[in-house]
Amino acid sequence: MKKFLLLLFAIPIFITSGQNIDSLYNEFLSVRGINQNVKPQVIGEITLPVKCGFGIVNQVKMNYDKFSVQQKILLKKILDRPITDTSFVTPSGKFRIHFMKSGVDAPGYNMNQLAQAADSSYNYEVNILGYPPPPGDAGVGGDDRYDIYIQNLSGGLYGYTEFENQITSNTYTCYTVMDNDFGTGYYTHGIDAARVTIAHEFHHGIQIGNYIYRSNDTFYYELTSTSMEEFVYDSINDYYNYMDTYFRNPQNAFSSNNGYDLAIWNIFLKDRFGANIIKRTWELMRQERAVESIADAILEAGSTLKTEFNKFGLWTYFTNTRAIPNKYFEEAAYYPLIHPLMTSSFTKPSTTVNITSEPISNNFILFTNGVDNLISIVSNADLNGAIASPVTNLSLVYTLSSEQITGSRKILDGYYSKIESANSLLLGESNIFNDIPIDNGQLASVELDYVYPQPFKYSVNNLIFIPVAKSNNGLVDLYIYSPDMNLVYSSQKPIVAADQIVVIWNGRDNNNNKLGTGVYIYVTKSGDTVKKGKLVIQND
Repeated sequence: MKKFLLLLFAIPIFITSGQNIDSLYNEFLSVRGINQNVKPQVIGEITLPVKCGFGIVNQVKMNYDKFSVQQKILLKKILDRPITDTSFVTPSGKFRIHFMKSGVDAPGYNMNQLAQAADSSYNYEVNILGYPPPPGDAGVGGDDRYDIYIQNLSGGLYGYTEFENQITSNTYTCYTVMDNDFGTGYYTHGIDAARVTIAHEFHHGIQIGNYIYRSNDTFYYELTSTSMEEFVYDSINDYYNYMDTYFRNPQNAFSSNNGYDLAIWNIFLKDRFGANIIKRTWELMRQERAVESIADAILEAGSTLKTEFNKFGLWTYFTNTRAIPNKYFEEAAYYPLIHPLMTSSFTKPSTTVNITSEPISNNFILFTNGVDNLISIVSNADLNGAIASPVTNLSLVYTLSSEQITGSRKILDGYYSKIESANSLLLGESNIFNDIPIDNGQLASVELDYVYPQPFKYSVNNLIFIPVAKSNNGLVDLYIYSPDMNLVYSSQKPIVAADQIVVIWNGRDNNNNKLGTGVYIYVTKSGDTVKKGKLVIQND
């Protein structure tokens, strides 16, 4: 059983009405497992889960004076540091871990392993990535080391980092509280859950201790801390469990996401530019909103937000059954499939769709003519719209035509696009034809020595891409044999892609019938070169 509770969206710091204060109070109690009357937030078919209590815990603290006397009495008990009977210092000397020897708060995993995990997180985030460590707390937890408290977080939280004493106008000392066992109801259990939690929460301590605490950028705090789980503990992958909300809704404004679902943004940036671009973003955040800091850090690295967000869209398309080994995200095969904003039949000479685009978003439009599929990724890089309150959307008209029209750009022969908008300079576009990226009017060169997608599933995939050798006439003989070596398909087909490197097959036999589940043999002959191998078909 997986635990699905209330999502921790940032609640604006300036809360004035009693109704909003009561809502914040009830939400906080619900997250802590005290008030079960608040319903989980649902988007579409997705119930949004709790992971980290950073956002709401610190919102409650920032608004503490606005609560009633009765509310303050209960809140103070919850917000105070947990009471424990035992503590010890980790081998590096950087952390003090506090816990109870027995009772409901007693640890359910090995404390020595947790100490090693804390030291590993410190080493990677501070010594390797170069972040400053959280500032000392003047001995509040017994000494000046960073304090970690182990407690039964009955609301299902993995943990939270709570600020305590103000250092500058925007930075604070803090400490971390973690669940004591990560048992039933968690995606990841025991010490592995503890490992990624300390990597996550320790970076929150770095963020608010050295850079800034800003409540209306909470999504980026969570985005960064969730990506730190992957950077520090690559093999655990708890972050997979939160990605579906983004992949179902890439057209939503970037900052409207909870952050857990967008750890891949920092993974993308790290692969493109190196890890320092993330640290640079945090340095800029002292003076700028998160999306502005991201854009400026990318600009310093020699690119633009519009360019990189559109590339990010391309990367997020090639996941799951569309994943290409050694290209785009390293772990793409384990990610969900992106959901298009809309699917439209392409009827010649032109088809037009209207879109209301949210700021900093990717809009995937799938056009199909019954044979070929064209994906247009339209990226909105409107920074001003992203930081406006409320955020402002951008209207655009997208036209796909089979002939050149005034103001259009060529995608491929027979495919031209035109975007009309009051702010068209904020919009970027890239295209994918039959699951092959298009580069400057050419199908992109991808050197393949493998079949993809694998396995091929009729319920998900339309085409299989099979490697071939170059030939002078651009043709290849393709043969497909069943598991018992009966020839089920044969044809001479054109080699496609600018570099003449693949042949496309729809997975059907010579009578256009679907094949049974099994391992099939392919043979290609282009010129004098023969290639052969295996592919897997799942008739689901």
